[in-house]
Amino acid sequence: MTTTDRLLESVTTELRQHADPAYRALVRDRYSMNVENFWGVRTPAIRKIADKHYQCLKPLPIDQRLTWCHQLLETGIYEHKITVFRWGHLCREDFSGKHLKALTKWLDQYVDDWIDCDDLCIHVLGEFFVRHPNRAKETIKWTRSKNRWMRRGAAVAIILPVRKGAQLELALDIADRLLEDTDDLVQKGYGWLLKEASKAHQAEVFHYVINQKNAMPRTAFRYALEKMPEKLKRQARSKDSFQPPNTGMQATGLPPRPSRLSRSSSDLIREGSGNTHPTPDAEAVRPS
Repeated sequence: MTTTDRLLESVTTELRQHADPAYRALVRDRYSMNVENFWGVRTPAIRKIADKHYQCLKPLPIDQRLTWCHQLLETGIYEHKITVFRWGHLCREDFSGKHLKALTKWLDQYVDDWIDCDDLCIHVLGEFFVRHPNRAKETIKWTRSKNRWMRRGAAVAIILPVRKGAQLELALDIADRLLEDTDDLVQKGYGWLLKEASKAHQAEVFHYVINQKNAMPRTAFRYALEKMPEKLKRQARSKDSFQPPNTGMQATGLPPRPSRLSRSSSDLIREGSGNTHPTPDAEAVRPS
């Protein structure tokens, strides 16, 4: 048995020892999740086990660590996936620009629910884009994907940089491209992104929402306004607040329009599936 096999067997054995059938049933019923490949291990236990075994991986070159991660992902077991995402977070300072390809593959091929999507996008991809801001625009390509998790990920992966005051223009560009996506989880994803952006850039996001309110789905509209003051929420919901894009007209009673913001919605991407699920209103929260 190779060193890799021994490590993976040790991780698997320890995870199985923490399996809880009652918790497995709870997750299935409460979060509408497919639990076929889920043993029922609670997230804190998974992360504790992942942290313990990461000590064996840490001395290895980053490319070798990613190879081991790939082997765990290939099993299709939910707990293995969360272990890998935890390892990805722990590797965050060692990634170089070339590793975005592997991390994008994790999102495209191994994510199959909103909890995993948000976990990976906030704690791994988001950390990557904080450290490699010049690569963040590659998320624009994700908005054209047929994979709903890639499209949601295009928005959620930018949330961490946005929280740190960066990537506002990219956030608005992504929102434009996802504006009329019919998938409610994608709508909630870019609505969440706009909500986070509004904390530091309230005027810019408010004007964006006003300009796009007739095209923006109600779900995304509600998310985007969630952290706005009540006065601005009322103005946004008012029929009188509509300001046609690109006309230069200023709606009465609105804050001054920021000069940096000039958006066009002429090239919106209109695609999506249509399936629905519940989704968190704030940062990725995995059931524990």
